[in-house]
Amino acid sequence: MMKIDSQVAVTNAVQQLGASNGVKGLNSTDPDKLKKACQGVESLFINMMLKEMRKSIPSSGLFPKTLQQDIYTTLFDQHLAQEVAEKGNGIGIGQMFFEYLSRQNIK
Repeated sequence: MMKIDSQVAVTNAVQQLGASNGVKGLNSTDPDKLKKACQGVESLFINMMLKEMRKSIPSSGLFPKTLQQDIYTTLFDQHLAQEVAEKGNGIGIGQMFFEYLSRQNIK
């Protein structure tokens, strides 16, 4: 079985999400860039959690499920996840990543 180094996995995830969120040069020691990338990871996690939570709600059948409804729900969940991650401490995952990676001095 392949063993995955958790530090490498977390660092790679934060760097990839940071790059996709427009945070360039994440290898630097700039705490603002690192914090923004960590918030992006938290936002992605919250979005995935909301998506899975919505799947658990049974459909009542009162309103037919439409493409427009799916698009609206997806956009709403993305925005909600981003707002939760950016305001205060969110749910805490981004802050934990930030503290962990700050101590590791990612390079």
